[in-house]
Amino acid sequence: MLETALPDHQAAARPPLHAVPADPMVCTRYRGLSLTSHFQPILSIAHGRAVGYEGLIRAHHDDGSTESPATLLAMPGNGRQSLELDRTCRTLHVHNFARQATAQAWLFLNLNSQYLVSERPDIGFTRDLLQATGIPAQRLVIEIIESEVSDLAQLQRFIRYFRQLGCLIAIDDFGAGHSNFDRIWGLEPDIVKIDRRLIQDAGRSRRVERILTGIVSLLHEAGSLVVVEGVETEHEALVAIAANADMLQGFYFSRPQARIDGAQGFADTFANLLRGQQWQSVKRSADLQHYSRELEGLFHKAVADFAVHRQFDQSSRLLFADPRTVRCYLLNEAGYQVSPNVYAPHYQQQLNARFAPLLCGDNANWSHKHYHYRALKQPGVIQISRPYLSVADSRMCITLSQTVKVLGRLHVFCCDLDWREE
Repeated sequence: MLETALPDHQAAARPPLHAVPADPMVCTRYRGLSLTSHFQPILSIAHGRAVGYEGLIRAHHDDGSTESPATLLAMPGNGRQSLELDRTCRTLHVHNFARQATAQAWLFLNLNSQYLVSERPDIGFTRDLLQATGIPAQRLVIEIIESEVSDLAQLQRFIRYFRQLGCLIAIDDFGAGHSNFDRIWGLEPDIVKIDRRLIQDAGRSRRVERILTGIVSLLHEAGSLVVVEGVETEHEALVAIAANADMLQGFYFSRPQARIDGAQGFADTFANLLRGQQWQSVKRSADLQHYSRELEGLFHKAVADFAVHRQFDQSSRLLFADPRTVRCYLLNEAGYQVSPNVYAPHYQQQLNARFAPLLCGDNANWSHKHYHYRALKQPGVIQISRPYLSVADSRMCITLSQTVKVLGRLHVFCCDLDWREE
């Protein structure tokens, strides 16, 4: 048993809702402050429209000046008072959401899971609130910050209740604090919201951008949809789209407003973003081609020289005239490395002894690598890999590869180039 409607004496302690004059919205009073609701749209990239709105609390003094949400939420003196304020905010948001035209959109509600777990209230509050406002449970998304709660079993019981009620579960601020994937496997949220700091960092660093893409992929594998929140620039929106996020939220699209504008269109914005993302993808491919084009002539000569003279060291040296060349190595058709790594003289001084166990590639099998199987799939055609982290020295590189037949046997000639993208 988890949450219940408050008894009359407790319900009376919660400030009553008041209609705003000449406005269908409602507000309430709390310790000398006027509390109102604001809503920020959560947008589906594929649909190009708002599919949900997050309810956000706003507090004003009588003179019209604002108080920050953080200050408001710090006012309660104990866990029970905090839970009451939390319920007051949720009540306000649900009532104001119900009074607006929102079609089938979700309402995202932040739930202070820390106090909910510590106070262990009975069930029923959310159920009664939905019944009172006519909002179907399936339109309510309960947002929790899983890292705030140490009692995972108790949190799972609360989530189970909300699921049985018909609500969706979202993990908020994932990637901040002590968030970890173990909690995701255990809680099985419907939606995960990526912390805003991750998209800000990804907007400045290709390395973090790759991390973001990996996180989104893992969350999808876990069965969760992904919202990237805190998107404030076009570039951040493009990074989130490239990372394969499902939904976006942030000031770039819309600031929180008291009134929900169901007619607000985002289709053109997303059409432009998707075109921009496609253009960036094409540009990156072109940059990659340009980066390696000057070396392709040398690479053709090296492969042809090896086919004739069968001296891999000698053929590799033809490539070392280019300062970007790192190493050359030869694979057989099964993917086994049949030559030692041949390093460019200028690169040998940069070899990191910390990775000594990985520097020797003798008899290593690279058949699972794209540069091997793509070369076999298109014999005689130079293949250019995307940038990736080389296991040989833990540095970013791209690989040129091409099949070559020697004494009737097929081999793959490989050359790694240093890749510095930042």
